[in-house]
Amino acid sequence: AVVSTQSTGEDIGLNMSKGRKKIPPVHSHGINEIYLDTAQPFNQQLERAWRILDEGKLDHVVIHGIGPAMSRVLNLALQIKDRGKGMYDLSTTTHTVTLHDELEDETIQSRKNSSVSVKVFRTLGVTSSWNPS
Repeated sequence: AVVSTQSTGEDIGLNMSKGRKKIPPVHSHGINEIYLDTAQPFNQQLERAWRILDEGKLDHVVIHGIGPAMSRVLNLALQIKDRGKGMYDLSTTTHTVTLHDELEDETIQSRKNSSVSVKVFRTLGVTSSWNPS
């Protein structure tokens, strides 16, 4: 049955009559760490990431997303790279995370989900002299 969760108000298709999704694990809360979900306005997150990089105090930002937010993470990173006109590069890592959902009878149901982290870092105008041809 599809149920509405208390924590996010989002419908989930779990095998339960009632329950709620717990918040996914967060590894770091640094000022250059951004966690995206599909409810956040894309332009707002793009400007936040750009502001972190544009201030010049930090040379990178790490953007994280899980499940359906993964495409937003990749899109955001590519938008920053494009806006930076060669000033930034990307390093992408994928993961599988275990999520835990609390059922009505207070038992915990575990499931796996994909996630992605993209580090957007300043290249400082370094160009490669390597020519593959």
